[in-house]
Amino acid sequence: MRDLVVKYLSKGVSRRNFVTGLTKAGLTMTAAQSVLSSVSTVTLAQTAPAAGPVKTFEGHGGAAFAEQLIASGVKYVFGNSASEDAQFYEALVDRPQLKYILTPHEGPGAAMAAGYVKASGEPAMVMQAGVVGMANAIGQMFNAHKEQTPLVFYSYRTDQSRRAGRDGFEEVLNQEQMVQPITKYTWLARRGDMIPETVRRAFKAAWTPPYGPSYISWHSDFNDERVKTEIIPQDQFDPRMRVRPNPDDVQRAARLLVEARMPLMVVGDEIYKAKAAAKAVKLAELIGMPVTQVRQLYANFPEGHPLWVGNLAGGNLNSLPYPTGVDVVINVGNKFQHNGPNPIVPRGPKFIDMRIDHWSMGNVMLTEVPLVADVGYGLDDMIAAVEQLMTASTRQKAAERAEDVKKFSTMARTLRGQVVNSPDWDQAPIIADRLTYEIAKFADPDAIIVHEAGSVALHSFDFNPLGGRELFFYYGAHLGSGVGTAAGVKLARPNQQVICLVGDGSFTFGPTALWNMARLQLPVITVVYNNHAYSGPHSRVINNVPGGRMVQTGQFVHDYLGNPDMDMASIAKGFGVDGEVVQNPTQLREALARARKHTVEGKPYLLDVQVARKGVGWADKPWTPPLRIAEMRQKKV
Repeated sequence: MRDLVVKYLSKGVSRRNFVTGLTKAGLTMTAAQSVLSSVSTVTLAQTAPAAGPVKTFEGHGGAAFAEQLIASGVKYVFGNSASEDAQFYEALVDRPQLKYILTPHEGPGAAMAAGYVKASGEPAMVMQAGVVGMANAIGQMFNAHKEQTPLVFYSYRTDQSRRAGRDGFEEVLNQEQMVQPITKYTWLARRGDMIPETVRRAFKAAWTPPYGPSYISWHSDFNDERVKTEIIPQDQFDPRMRVRPNPDDVQRAARLLVEARMPLMVVGDEIYKAKAAAKAVKLAELIGMPVTQVRQLYANFPEGHPLWVGNLAGGNLNSLPYPTGVDVVINVGNKFQHNGPNPIVPRGPKFIDMRIDHWSMGNVMLTEVPLVADVGYGLDDMIAAVEQLMTASTRQKAAERAEDVKKFSTMARTLRGQVVNSPDWDQAPIIADRLTYEIAKFADPDAIIVHEAGSVALHSFDFNPLGGRELFFYYGAHLGSGVGTAAGVKLARPNQQVICLVGDGSFTFGPTALWNMARLQLPVITVVYNNHAYSGPHSRVINNVPGGRMVQTGQFVHDYLGNPDMDMASIAKGFGVDGEVVQNPTQLREALARARKHTVEGKPYLLDVQVARKGVGWADKPWTPPLRIAEMRQKKV
């Protein structure tokens, strides 16, 4: 028995084999478990922190990986089963503080991790099985790249260090190079004892602003090697820097704003990430400045505020109905995704650009004052500078301007409310605007709305990052993130209502996260806008060929998802999530009430809402290509 204990302490046998050995030596199972508990205490004591932040660790590479994740502040690992990570899984048995969430598919699993990171502000790890698993996760890695989400991805290399280059099982040359264009940092650990250092660097890169994904890998045999290495807390390795803007540039920008006839603020996601929405409101109120937002993930300014003039719907700021004659624009934390040849901030107005994303500053738009800064600190300094410059006359001018903006915002709110007067308001299938309106009336005051419902326009929610409803939008455009993101958001925010709005096309890309909702008891309400079509691509194609043969004949080969129709409620039930099909507005209200009842009881629920197809070229029963293989058979087999 003594030899068996020595082997266990030196990691020579697993827990299971240790217990088996004890029972073979004559101990009862209860006694064996008692011995295991006592010996495990000694094992953990061997890896207890020494004096100071650095801890020496001896054991398998997979266990060193787990130890460093804990030291890096990771609570959840989102992964898909992989045999080459056996030593990592073995290490988790004695490290309950590091929780492994098994995801049936790597794509929705990575989306779940992204939702958790966005909603919690805490690190997470995404694991896949080698290059084959990585390939499934690349779409969500792309989203993290576009959306600047600090996700860390890992997958081992099956070309083990002693047999690489032999075209082995799942082997591909230089797999880490596949993801270099969409990651901030990509690295292959060269030895087993470098695993913790590689992990630390990955989190440092991902969480250094501007955020973004990183990818790490190593030969799978390193997980099985015994190593002696250092485990270091992430805060000793990762400065998480916050940068103040140049004081002289702040003064220049403040003077431009104070002296402007019509300034305009554009807000962006760096405000949400810095928890600086209240500061953005204060600066806008100080100057009486209207506020808008270009496409982003979050709502970064209270939409019910009188200075809010709505989201930018067109290609540049000239498309805003109000204000006109803007002479100074200040951007606070918006990434600016240009989808056309014209700059979002047009030539003419003086442009102040405040954000930490310095790489993209000045690439397209003329920048009068660049302010590379953490927007929380930047707004503090800008508010102080503006207050010093304000006089009685400029305060009066700001107050008058604020009244003008309020008149527009009040009128705009009244006009938006006219959506209920649509002649199709009570029709079945339900029009998308009616479905959105009913969900907005139903949602809790602090609900989180995860939106991947394609071209559906969100209205009536009055999003407010200052304690009201929050928005988690999609930006990267790789479909299939919505359901997984909602699961991750609920994992991070269990005490807030989470409602996922998803199109039927998007839903079919990533429904497997429903299984995670059922297993983990994540009470999310998922609403599928089911018009049996890809409406966004349909409309954009017609815009590109408006008078073409498809419109003339009604034959669209690329967009109709009916014939046969997909039953999303049945799909949900297959993953263990209850749900129902909703046909009309009366059924919708009753179904929402049932959804609330389920979530109060701790269970997720799905509504498959039949939504009307709107736009040019749709028929009640759209044409589909006449390809029916069963009818073409010469032999009925």
